Amino acid sequence: MNDLISVVIPTYNRQHIILDAIESVENQSYINWEIVVVDDCSTDQTSDILQNRDNINYIKLKKNKGNAGARNVGVKISKGKYIVFLDSDDRMKKDCLEIFNELLQRLPDTLFAFGDHEVYNVENGIKKISKWKPNPTISFLEELKIGTGCGIIVHRKCFDMIGMFDERLRVAVDTDWLIRLNKQISFRYIPEVLVTIYLHKGERVRNNKGELIKSYEIILEKNKEEIFRNPKLIRRFFYKLQWLNYHNNDIKNGNNYFFKLLNKNGVNSKIFLIFLIFNLLPANLAQKIHMKLSGNKSI
Repeated sequence: MNDLISVVIPTYNRQHIILDAIESVENQSYINWEIVVVDDCSTDQTSDILQNRDNINYIKLKKNKGNAGARNVGVKISKGKYIVFLDSDDRMKKDCLEIFNELLQRLPDTLFAFGDHEVYNVENGIKKISKWKPNPTISFLEELKIGTGCGIIVHRKCFDMIGMFDERLRVAVDTDWLIRLNKQISFRYIPEVLVTIYLHKGERVRNNKGELIKSYEIILEKNKEEIFRNPKLIRRFFYKLQWLNYHNNDIKNGNNYFFKLLNKNGVNSKIFLIFLIFNLLPANLAQKIHMKLSGNKSI
């Protein structure tokens, strides 16, 4: 039996590209799907484009709830036994749902599975395949390299088991949920590229350093017992919060995380260098140097 798969697409002000995401689902080789688009109170013409479109269940929220809230609404109104998330600026490969269905037919006890994804930089035209086959003996906290939009499928009962997305978070929403999911439910990995993720210019909430700091502090608090037992996790989370605060122009709080690392013997040469750069140089220059060192233009 080929079960109904619900594809949940949260969106906000993506009138210019939302149809590409929708059409990538409509063109799937697997045909037993539904599309649920949750418009998180867009201020553009998204509703004019979608509200009368066939083949989708479209809902526009009256109040902006953020990524977590929009996904929660999508899950609640969807009807499928299985749920796949797709970001409104990305596209599914034509056989994505078929590959998922083949896995479910072969291994019907599967509750959580994911595959590889392709990243396409719109600005320079470069494509790169991202592959991550996790070590099942290592926590997602230590090496998580996917998000919910990277080509994952979950059984509806997963939400009953671990709860919905945490609406306190505006960013790192999928990081928090996948960490909780992996603690209770085993995954299955599919060595196939299932989704193309598009990198493009534009303001994104994930680039908001204040929201990132808030989210990672919440994730740290939720998982503090596991994190504080593992020196690698302490370094990962404290260092991230160190430089996020520096980029948010909060040197004092960034230094607090540096000294916490220092007290736990978690400071390496890179962390010490970043500490010196942000404490000795003007903020703009320090940020440029850090971005160059990290190889990330949008850190």
